[in-house]
Amino acid sequence: MARLISNFIRLVAGVCFLTLPTFVAGQTPQGSSEAVLSKTVADLVSANHILVDQKVLDAFGHVSVRHPSNPDHFLLSRSMPPAIVGEADIVEYGLDGNAIDAPVGYTHFAERFIHAEIYRRRPDVNAVVHSHSPAVIPFGVTKVPLRPIYHMAAFLAP
Repeated sequence: MARLISNFIRLVAGVCFLTLPTFVAGQTPQGSSEAVLSKTVADLVSANHILVDQKVLDAFGHVSVRHPSNPDHFLLSRSMPPAIVGEADIVEYGLDGNAIDAPVGYTHFAERFIHAEIYRRRPDVNAVVHSHSPAVIPFGVTKVPLRPIYHMAAFLAP
């Protein structure tokens, strides 16, 4: 899971699309579907904690992952700080952004519709991070282009 931070493949106004080692779009993961789902949920919980630890997410950010056996669904925590997300807090959503069989009383992130639309339009995207990064926000609200200015930003070059 430590590879999460280095696996960013696109960065747009505080929303990052990620690849995860758990599965690849269009391929069936190994093992029973229950075991694969359980591993994906555990990875998603870890992703929440790692992204908080690495200061990518604050109390209002969140990370989701495409469902490993149903590409028309995704997994995201209920509305809560990512630092305290546990496996019981993970909710399954459809590409319309509506929860599927969520426990009664759970509140949901309004931004789940952003995640849903990305998954709907981009079948190649397996995970999404929505953050409020002070380092990224200015590029979403100004006409200044995001450019590589040091060797670790080479992935931004055309």
